[in-house]
Amino acid sequence: MKLKPWMYAGSALLLVGGLIGWKAIAASSEADAPFTVETIRKQDVKESVTANGEIQALSKVNVGTTVTGEIKQIHVKDGQTVKAGDILVTLDRVRFEQDLNRADLSLRMARQDQDTAEASFRKLEATFHRQEALFKQSLISVDQFQDSKLARDSADIALQRAKVAVQQAQAQVALSQDALDKTVLRAPMTGRVTGLKAEKGEMAIAGQTNLAGATLMVISDMGEMLAEAKVGELEVSKLRAGQPAEVQVDALPGLVFQAKVFNVANSVDRSQSGGMSSSQEAQNYKVRVQLEGRQADLDRLRPGMSARVAILANEIKQTLAVPLQAVLEREDRSGGLGLVARARTTIFVVKDGVVEERTLKLGAATRRQAQVLEGVKEGEQVITGPTKGLAALATGKKVKLAKTEAAK
Repeated sequence: MKLKPWMYAGSALLLVGGLIGWKAIAASSEADAPFTVETIRKQDVKESVTANGEIQALSKVNVGTTVTGEIKQIHVKDGQTVKAGDILVTLDRVRFEQDLNRADLSLRMARQDQDTAEASFRKLEATFHRQEALFKQSLISVDQFQDSKLARDSADIALQRAKVAVQQAQAQVALSQDALDKTVLRAPMTGRVTGLKAEKGEMAIAGQTNLAGATLMVISDMGEMLAEAKVGELEVSKLRAGQPAEVQVDALPGLVFQAKVFNVANSVDRSQSGGMSSSQEAQNYKVRVQLEGRQADLDRLRPGMSARVAILANEIKQTLAVPLQAVLEREDRSGGLGLVARARTTIFVVKDGVVEERTLKLGAATRRQAQVLEGVKEGEQVITGPTKGLAALATGKKVKLAKTEAAK
């Protein structure tokens, strides 16, 4: 499958700028050689942004653990497809089982204490009611009545404390059971195991997945794939979600995936700054494009594969365009003393065998052609080669044209 012409596009300034340094030192024999020409006409100009990147799954989850423990068994292999809920890794459960047993014992003891406190309260409450009846009949003293009331109230407080202790013990059992359950790691989603890092006997570290040892593996949904590329600050402003793109994968030569821009980062990517200051490092932005195509082709992709991304940033229909091989960048010292040289984009137009140098203003560009904003008209002929001979041309010079072109 061939790449589309806009796959190799770049900005006009960069492409034309690469021609700086041309010097008019061509030999006279080269200047007198037949020149090739091309007629200026309207055509479509497709400007694209290209960048290197790598393949990633659109949806992926880093699998880690919230409890620290030794890895006892790994139930999956790298590249294996799993379903949500499948067991991935089992950690050592001994310590967690012991914690649960201790919590269960504490709960049983707390319940026994609650039963004792409740029995004591019921007994003292009955005594209080008897003493209250006797007090109303003036058969006991105030002190005797107050003592029975105080004993009843103290027993009630002890009972409430026992109930709280039971609740706390129940909570500890729940926490211990949860920790024990978490020694069995299950797949959070259906997908493929990618980047398996866990090894039997290693310690699985609880914590954030960006910590060493915390990410055990990645589960990726291979149904939707992306190419993630880094685009420079001069070109990222040309990109937006939904723009068409093409992706070539180094591992799959000859296969070109159609794609669309999924999102464009709003901030500079600092993930690989290498300790450089912001003024030293390249200002790149992450751009992700979503791949399309036959499922059989998408299934051949693997996260981390190197890719080349070309995004159609701008398409101008039926505009005047010139071949870039005809364009030169010259030094313009016409201003004042000529101490400061400025770049001037030029092209050579030929009519009746006589050359005229024109200054151009270019717009969007591909690898082979550029949009013309000013400088030439439709139907005019421009000299395209030979390359060395172009540098020796000047306005008014007569040239011979190649027979195939001269006859047109």
